[in-house]
Amino acid sequence: MIAIVDNAIPYIKGILEPFLDVIYAPGEAFSSAIEKAGNQEKCLFIRTRTKCDKSLLDGHSVRFIASATIGKDHIDEDYCRANSICVANAPGCNSSAVMQYFLTAISQTGILPETRKDREKLTVGIIGAGNVGEKVARLCLKLGFKVLRNDPPKQAQGIPLEYFSIEEVLENSDIVTIHTPLDSTTRGLAGKHFFSAIKKGAHLVNASRGPVVDDNALLKSKNLGLFICDVWNNEPNINKDILQRSALATPHIAGYSVEGKQNATDAVVRAFANFADINALKDFTCRSKDERHHLDINKNLSSQLQQFFPIAELDSALRQHPEDFEKLRKEYIYRHEFDY
Repeated sequence: MIAIVDNAIPYIKGILEPFLDVIYAPGEAFSSAIEKAGNQEKCLFIRTRTKCDKSLLDGHSVRFIASATIGKDHIDEDYCRANSICVANAPGCNSSAVMQYFLTAISQTGILPETRKDREKLTVGIIGAGNVGEKVARLCLKLGFKVLRNDPPKQAQGIPLEYFSIEEVLENSDIVTIHTPLDSTTRGLAGKHFFSAIKKGAHLVNASRGPVVDDNALLKSKNLGLFICDVWNNEPNINKDILQRSALATPHIAGYSVEGKQNATDAVVRAFANFADINALKDFTCRSKDERHHLDINKNLSSQLQQFFPIAELDSALRQHPEDFEKLRKEYIYRHEFDY
């Protein structure tokens, strides 16, 4: 068996080599790398830029795909099931990083009040209260915000938390943040009805997937306040009108933390170890020490957050050169997360 590994996955070089041959390739060059591997059985270690569907996989003896990402919308799971290809990902790996992004972004745009008294007057609506959304919910509650969660799958599981309809969330929230996966139920979720139902002047953060938001509906909205955008339709060829409409714009890096990337690499290596029954890798970790920042919620939040994560620099770089979206993303230096 041979492993083909996205060369942008950090902390993985040298880990698999004692157990099998390895080819490193850019995510967009996996087709030629698969051809180069010939008739050997293959396992793929990918990121979101590699679309794993019939056109890439058919006839190439792929047996295992691990994506070092929280989502799997770039993988045709139906095709994989039909062809006995094992699929793994890293759910929740960067949930703390996206929580950090949310708080830093609303701080940078002036939406985050500094006093608890003022925060207690505001409601944060969380659409998608899974690994990421629930961390955002807990942080917001700790800071004094009221929180409304919307997550029909979680609600159906009988999880002992209070959930609200999407209409209730939109009508009553001052800040709405989206943390859903991308699938047939969420594609275009923030469309015409969404923006007509949202509370007038409410702000929206999207750090989930670009196609969850209908660009045209957003641009036509008369109710929406500020829009914060990390994920885009048609990446890396982003909509310049959405860029102009955004109060803060970043090149899909909300989850790009040191700890998040370490978690993702840990998850895919362990998944492969279980698939291939390699005992030496089943408890693999690439973390040597924890270097997280500490957020003191009783002190000035904005100054701490900007020190941890100078987000305005990314916004400026993207606005100056939107054509460099992919370059900015690839060259982004991973930041450390915070605890609190």
